Amino acid sequence: MIKHVMNIFYGIILGVSNVIPGVSAGTMAVVLNIYDELLGAVSLKKEYLKKNLIFLATIGIGAVVGILVFSNAITFLFEKYNMPTNFLFIGIIIGSIPMVINHARAGEKIRSKNWIPFIITFGVMIVMVLTNDAEANEVILREINLGMSIWLIFAGAISAFSMIIPGISGSFIMLTLGVYTSVITAVSEFNFAILIPVAIGILIGLILGIKIVKVLLSKYQQATYMAILGLVIGSVLVIYPGFTFNFTGFFALICMCIGIMITYSFADK
Repeated sequence: MIKHVMNIFYGIILGVSNVIPGVSAGTMAVVLNIYDELLGAVSLKKEYLKKNLIFLATIGIGAVVGILVFSNAITFLFEKYNMPTNFLFIGIIIGSIPMVINHARAGEKIRSKNWIPFIITFGVMIVMVLTNDAEANEVILREINLGMSIWLIFAGAISAFSMIIPGISGSFIMLTLGVYTSVITAVSEFNFAILIPVAIGILIGLILGIKIVKVLLSKYQQATYMAILGLVIGSVLVIYPGFTFNFTGFFALICMCIGIMITYSFADK
């Protein structure tokens, strides 16, 4: 029972992460030490799916609760206390870096060639930071045509695939594709004309994305985790809100330290 309650709690964290641009649900799964378990639990084979049904159900229930109940509170914190809230997540991400390195090393030295995936993915995150201007140009959609439905399916698929990869925020991808505000508004207004194509895209992205990531981890574990490391470190740049030398800045640093301690409480022992 305690394990099921903890899984619901983990799901809530993943759900909240999914609605915050810049915060990666994949990173949170790594921080909570359930990333590999999640990848292993999701399978198209009936026998494996039935075996992990309770685990997936508890995670799913928590994620829905996180999205529907806590997203407004998190949005409030980001609007009113932007710097401390962002520094809390920065601390959580920084604290997860040793864990990702341990996964990459797996008892051996990091091979020189595997620094290449790290450099590539870290570079991708820098480019995303420098080119992030989609939010200013985004228009809220409430009615769509066939072409926009296809675009929403595509956006849902890409964002869902991004959710699987630690370091990349699915919401951030939706933001760069210009549909984030429309989707969040559709959730609050229960606008199924928008939500249905997005849900179809998310399902497609999850099914294909999980298969791809599982193959990469089974055949190229160290290279894959080094790529993940680049994304995780780069995500700090994505959510860095700036810093001021005043009480707010001092409180933000405290929040960052709290985030680091939270991470270590979930780390491998």
